[in-house]
Amino acid sequence: MRLWAWGQTDPGRKRERNEDSYLIDPQTGVMAVADGMGGHQGGATASRMAVELIGSGITEAAGNFEQAFIAQLQQSMRTTEEMDVPQVLDTGAATLPRGVVPAQGDDPTLPSGSVLAFSPALEVMRGIVKRASSAIYEAAWNRPELRGMGTTLTAMMLHGGKANLVHAGDSRCYLFRDGQLKQLSDDHSWIAEQVRSGALSEAEAKGSKFRHVITKSIGFERDIEADVKSVPVSAGDCFLLCSDGMSNYVEHGELERIVAMTWYRRLPSTLVDLANSRGGDDNITVIVGLVANSPPPPPAS
Repeated sequence: MRLWAWGQTDPGRKRERNEDSYLIDPQTGVMAVADGMGGHQGGATASRMAVELIGSGITEAAGNFEQAFIAQLQQSMRTTEEMDVPQVLDTGAATLPRGVVPAQGDDPTLPSGSVLAFSPALEVMRGIVKRASSAIYEAAWNRPELRGMGTTLTAMMLHGGKANLVHAGDSRCYLFRDGQLKQLSDDHSWIAEQVRSGALSEAEAKGSKFRHVITKSIGFERDIEADVKSVPVSAGDCFLLCSDGMSNYVEHGELERIVAMTWYRRLPSTLVDLANSRGGDDNITVIVGLVANSPPPPPAS
């Protein structure tokens, strides 16, 4: 199976410049969306750096994520406690030491202290994001016109029969399978956290002036712990990545119906046009990726 993907980005109706960036790399099975913010050209610079660095980092790993993880771990070994890398890779499971994130399945609620499957691919992606955040942070401090820049980042890599996800911010990743749409990413925003805690209702959140306050992003700080997750895939799975310029305008149920009724190749333009028709207050980016053995046929006439 491989990834067949299509994307579109648009500045929207109200913004002079587009600070979103996206990446599709069929060779490595990677697609990513970043929504930049801050500075004059800072937002566009931050989002572009984020997708370029995630793409080049995965390309450099060349599919050998076990070896790339060992190299990454050796690089950081000077400041972290030692661990037996070959033992972890041989057994495929471990009680993980500080600084190593376990692979997560569909259920984000995992019991404390669990012995979990270990994913070098996710660890490499997490390391790439940490280095990207550091690079964006350094660029902002070295160039006054870029001060305060940062970006969201939601990226997916198809590898080893799994969709490997890394995420920071309020851009989103959805999975459409068997007629049902599921959001795989959690929004890192103040409003989303209030809704998850029960402090605010969905209706109250929609009208809040704090709905654009992000609680986790790339580049505002030198170091970042992005969310990572691994989801087994099947032929026919469809993944949708987007910036909040789209998701703010389309409710979950409506989005599910649109995905079900639209040829995947046309989905990005369909959703961009819909967001613009409803105001287009923000930059809009949509990527659609289909897991399949061959490209989808055109819709019946």
